[in-house]
Amino acid sequence: MKRTESTLLKRTIGILAFSDKFGGGVYQYTQSIIDALKKDKTGKRRYIIFCNESDNRFDNYGFEVRKLNRVKNFLPVKILRVFQLLLLIRRPLLFNKQEYDMFKDIDIFLSPAISDYPHFYMNKPFIFTMHDMQERYFPEFFTFKERLIRWLNNRALAKTAWKIICESNYVKNDIIKFTGVDKNKIFVITSPPPAEFLNYHFNEEGFQLIRKKYNLPEKYIFYPAQAWFHKNHIRLVEAFKIVNEKYPDIYLILTGSQKNNYHNLMKRIKELNINHKVKHLGYVDYDELPYLYKMSLFLVMPSLFESVSIPIYEAFALGVAVCSSNVVALPEQVGDAGLLFDPYDVQDIAEKMLIYIEDESLRKEKAMLGYRKIAGFNHDKYLEKLMEILG
Repeated sequence: MKRTESTLLKRTIGILAFSDKFGGGVYQYTQSIIDALKKDKTGKRRYIIFCNESDNRFDNYGFEVRKLNRVKNFLPVKILRVFQLLLLIRRPLLFNKQEYDMFKDIDIFLSPAISDYPHFYMNKPFIFTMHDMQERYFPEFFTFKERLIRWLNNRALAKTAWKIICESNYVKNDIIKFTGVDKNKIFVITSPPPAEFLNYHFNEEGFQLIRKKYNLPEKYIFYPAQAWFHKNHIRLVEAFKIVNEKYPDIYLILTGSQKNNYHNLMKRIKELNINHKVKHLGYVDYDELPYLYKMSLFLVMPSLFESVSIPIYEAFALGVAVCSSNVVALPEQVGDAGLLFDPYDVQDIAEKMLIYIEDESLRKEKAMLGYRKIAGFNHDKYLEKLMEILG
């Protein structure tokens, strides 16, 4: 991969877009970063996207895209990589020639995910996003292996990164507290939702198709989230039971991949005898989500730990009211543009949902405040902040 004279004058930025659509919010976060960088018309930088071989979403972005067929590492490679992370040895050991050549012309790596490959090993400047350090607060939500991997990655990446991005002051303080890195290399930049969610154009046929496809009820509350423990689905359905006893025509629609708390959730729904009022649609394609938001009464976000919630910004962008937890950085994100509740208090969750159900004018007021809040929060302004970091 030879570089021409014109490209030698530019910094080559490698964007690591390996997150898949079943992995949660990092998938949307990555797309939002690339949506912003697509607007960079300065000519000072050359962008190359690295993604999985089956990922076609960036093929028409106008950037060079290099696709990898990442094979599973053998045990000796895994052991070597662990020692490299532990001892901060930044060398591409056991990289094959094709693999090494694919990355060698990158000046700066930009990793939207907490991942060590390949930027840590290539011994080049990199910027990565630390989304949260949830395992420090809820170790019971993670296996020992998961906690070990997160500790190794967080420590090694934080210490060796050129710069670190996070999305709230809460997470910035956690990074300083738990890794001891210099606060001056940490930058708080919140991303807007992907461009397709901003100024989304609905059509009547789309509403009809989505409602029919998923057999959606007339009135429902919406919660899009992977079934992780910290997403707090169990308390949500317990609160919904209270709501449904008063308003039996209201349903709860859930979406998201079936992660480690899914079976507990399904069991609890059955125990509460609300399985005919709660529908879990599983993973829903991203281009269908706006319709699910828009047809709902409001978004509920009962998460126990969230640095920044992408669904909240998506709801704001689509003019949908938000009812959210009051933990971590969510009050900072929501402000006065939604109702807040204690996610550990089932009664409080139910009461806030009932307030929205019984007051349509309040829902409209909060939805408008959310829309105004995000109206000036676009990819042009996001790009300006990214440019300050990339230099």
